Amino acid sequence: MISLRQVPAIVRAAARHDVRFDLKVALRYLLSNRLQSALLIGGVAIAVTVFTFNAALINGLAEFQIARVVGNSSHVTIEPAKPMPAVAPARDGAERLVVSQRALERRAQIKQWRTVESIVDTIPGVTGVSANILGTGLVSRGQQTLPVTLKGVEPSRLSAIAPIGDAIVEGEPQLGLNDILIGRRLANDLGIRIGQPIFIASDQGRERSLTVRGLYATGVESLDARLAFINLATARVLFNLPDGLSEIEIKLSNVYMARAVAKQLADTTGLEATAWMDKNQRLREALEGQGSSGNIIKMFTLITIVVGVASALLLTTFRRRPEIGIMRSFGISENFVLSVFMLQGALIGIIGSIVGCLLGYGFSVFLANVSGGRLPVDPSLGQYDVALLLAAAASILAAVWPARAASILRSASTMSRCCLPRRRASSRPCGPPAQPRESILSRRSPNDQAENEQYPRE
Repeated sequence: MISLRQVPAIVRAAARHDVRFDLKVALRYLLSNRLQSALLIGGVAIAVTVFTFNAALINGLAEFQIARVVGNSSHVTIEPAKPMPAVAPARDGAERLVVSQRALERRAQIKQWRTVESIVDTIPGVTGVSANILGTGLVSRGQQTLPVTLKGVEPSRLSAIAPIGDAIVEGEPQLGLNDILIGRRLANDLGIRIGQPIFIASDQGRERSLTVRGLYATGVESLDARLAFINLATARVLFNLPDGLSEIEIKLSNVYMARAVAKQLADTTGLEATAWMDKNQRLREALEGQGSSGNIIKMFTLITIVVGVASALLLTTFRRRPEIGIMRSFGISENFVLSVFMLQGALIGIIGSIVGCLLGYGFSVFLANVSGGRLPVDPSLGQYDVALLLAAAASILAAVWPARAASILRSASTMSRCCLPRRRASSRPCGPPAQPRESILSRRSPNDQAENEQYPRE
């Protein structure tokens, strides 16, 4: 509470526009009712905790899914351009209907791939490049024949995109001219082991016998059962590509820069460059859905902060109307009262958001350690700076209405309604009105009147 002795000092400080004194008055208001202030700060802290934990969970889940799906594949894939046949323009006023079809006589390939690699090396953020030849074929052993996708790579770049070398469970990651690496699921289907020969027939009608040097297990069923790695020189012979390539795969340090890098490469080389987002539409839709749900939860937490702070400050404004009236009667301006209540909202938001960020980080770390990696919570992705700014802004915004309501209070009307006691109602019983004293004295008997006439007053 502010006493009358302190009002002159408040008036002088308000006349000087002393912001520090505004802050002092705001702090005194907050400390005068510590329970209410603690509940307000606790409410903001809980809302910010929910905000940061939700961000850590949603963003951690997105990073987990991207790492599982995109971690073992390329982020940008360069493929040969697919030009369409040119159509001659029609004459003026004429309309031409044309049916075009791509020519399939020539195989699409990247011929100047060394030049493309030199361009890729100049792009910042590139962590791996792999020049590949892709083709389909049949793998046979005895009477068992299965379809397989053959991927010819350079032996030194075997693990440039996917960590195949680390995924080897039997044998060695060796790729000679007559070697092949297959998945453990494919080896079980064929009943083959390390060091045994396998017969390969490509879709170009060429055949070759290769030796199994290693078995890998990536955990992805489609890869372990249908993908085999061979030497790039061997793939050139099997698929009749003496000079060109089927694709160039690129891996980036920041997966979210894939579209920008793909556009840059497409404009520079004239080839078709595709980012991983465009190849994994279902994953992109799932990530967008998770982000939307997380934003909805964040929005409701901010609404909770606004409603809680605004209602509490409105109650404070109503309780302190006598004090505001006294200060206004001594000449306190509206701006001073407005700044006091705005500073209260700012203090509540800043203190509560800092406490909430600390609680959110600690709770995220606790769940990450307790779950043992089963719950994809990343405490570093809690968006604490965003939560701090939004919570403080929401608290200040919530204080606008109460501050405005407090600043427009008038001194005389406020003090008359809140400070002065009400008059008590009259306790006179009902009945005819009392007559004045003179009328009662004038009612005299005839004997009294004669006596007065006989003995007049001297």
